[in-house]
Amino acid sequence: RHARAVAAPSSTPARRQLATLVRAHATRRVSAATAVGSLTRPGLLGAQAPTTTTMALAGIKLDRQSKIIMVAGAAVTVSVSVAVAAGVGWWLGGRFVKKKYRDRRLNPQAKQQPSHSEHMSSFSSQEWNSLPAEGERRDSVRIDFQSSGDVRQRKVSIPQVPVQHPVTSGPVSSYDDNADVQENIVLVMVGLPGRGKTAVANRTARYLAFFHGAEVEVFNVGDKRRRAKGYMKGEEYDFRNRKNMDQRMKYSYDTLQDMKDFLKQKNGRIGIFDANNVTRDRRKWILQELQDLDGRAQVIFVELVNKRAMIYQAEMAEDDVKSASKPRDSVEDYKKRVAHYMDFYEPLASGGRLDDPEQQYAYIKCIENGTQIILNKIKGYMPGRITQFITNCCHVHWMTQKKLYFSRHGQSEYNAAGRIGGDSDLTEMGERYALALKEFAEERICVDSETRKAIPARLWTSTLKRTVRTARHISTSVIQRDNGEPWIQMKARHWSNLDEIYAGACDGLTYAEIKERYAKEAAARKKNKLAYRYPRGESYLDVIQRLEPIIQEIERHRESLLIVGHQGILRMIYAFYKGIDREQAPHQTLELNHVIELNPHAYRTNEKIYNLLPYEEAGDDGQKQH
Repeated sequence: RHARAVAAPSSTPARRQLATLVRAHATRRVSAATAVGSLTRPGLLGAQAPTTTTMALAGIKLDRQSKIIMVAGAAVTVSVSVAVAAGVGWWLGGRFVKKKYRDRRLNPQAKQQPSHSEHMSSFSSQEWNSLPAEGERRDSVRIDFQSSGDVRQRKVSIPQVPVQHPVTSGPVSSYDDNADVQENIVLVMVGLPGRGKTAVANRTARYLAFFHGAEVEVFNVGDKRRRAKGYMKGEEYDFRNRKNMDQRMKYSYDTLQDMKDFLKQKNGRIGIFDANNVTRDRRKWILQELQDLDGRAQVIFVELVNKRAMIYQAEMAEDDVKSASKPRDSVEDYKKRVAHYMDFYEPLASGGRLDDPEQQYAYIKCIENGTQIILNKIKGYMPGRITQFITNCCHVHWMTQKKLYFSRHGQSEYNAAGRIGGDSDLTEMGERYALALKEFAEERICVDSETRKAIPARLWTSTLKRTVRTARHISTSVIQRDNGEPWIQMKARHWSNLDEIYAGACDGLTYAEIKERYAKEAAARKKNKLAYRYPRGESYLDVIQRLEPIIQEIERHRESLLIVGHQGILRMIYAFYKGIDREQAPHQTLELNHVIELNPHAYRTNEKIYNLLPYEEAGDDGQKQH
């Protein structure tokens, strides 16, 4: 219409040219931009022409053919998009299916896993032993795929097959003999006599050996002196007597040489030099002597500071008491010895200056039974564990009334049936023992045996039903401590760390059934009871590891403690305090219906056993020979 209007006979040459361009654009022989550009050239249509012509072009309607072409183009675009999305989905789905099939092929047993120990009867001992060896891990596979003509490799993670084998050897934390970074550790005790250095040294050595598998030994200068000379009177400790000083120095030198020989034999060992070491010159001399270890020893000084000394015969060396004319003489001489040391005592880093040479030492200073702790330059995992334990047990020398009581739960239904593990309730005999334990706790544990005055006491159990119900009759009451603070007597605390060793697939079985179903497992357990781990269960090494926080708490507390627990757990705690090697700890026997009382000291642990049901026989619970 526009072309006919502008191409009338009366039209000017410019209008005829416009008509030609409009027709060309309508038939798609030129683009719209070319047409508009031509129309808007100056002088073609005049001042108002561009706007009028552009509006005219905008009003052009598409013919039928153009509409069909546009609709067809849109349809093609949508079809291509749908096809691409479908292709991507098919590719991703195929990869997922292939991975799932590959995982099932590599681990066919993963299709069904029994959820209870009763379902484990379908697994034979040979099937348990066919699993990967200890430490084996399937962490990647090789997959080849084509990409742009190149073959590449890709590492795909596969879930690790859980190791069901028992651990055959090794401590909870072990040392690598060939590791250059593994240092020896030397603990040097510092302090006046009668402050508990020997008690802390011996307890720390037991802790490191039992719970960390460390090779540790205490080198006590007093023990060497007793073996060489025997008893020494108080006058012989006078620092002004040169002859006596030279003799005592010889004992210190020989003891230090023994420790150096011990440390040179193997990396990762821990030596504890137990002596007074009260002067700066003595401590400097020790560091100079230890330079022979070629820098492979980390030296930590441990100082116990108290205003008064604790002197009582039970805590003194037996050889000293036996060598004296009478026990009273040894106590008096001990007081004279303390007086001589006090005249020359120089506490660690006591100069009060930042440039004090001893400020460069690594040391642990426990003041007044741990009411104040000062640490200096302590670094590393093992020094950290040592520090935590010493700060918890530094008051042990002074806790003369603190006693530990161990009791198994009352007879359970599984005990009567000879089965292990489980969470069964008490039998009638177990209930009678629970009532007897209540009377024992109220009359023996919570009361001072001499004054009959109430003393603070604690009660711990596991989280299992049989221990909680055994201790449920023990009454709680509020008493006043010596400092006037209120104390809730025998408030029960339930620890999952005290739960019985988990037997895994063997839980709820008798030992005869275990031997019948898992013959190889029974033989492996008999061969090495400490390191053996039940299928899907625990070993005694695992139990030791989870009991380490319990020992830290026992050492921290200053009240008597009753633990109502299980034989497997109490075996480990009993062995630690009795000084029994952990290889022999699983073979200790704790009878039902009995309470064990332990009173630890520096050189020994006194023990008493009480039978609360003397006229009843618990019988064989299946664990005496196992």
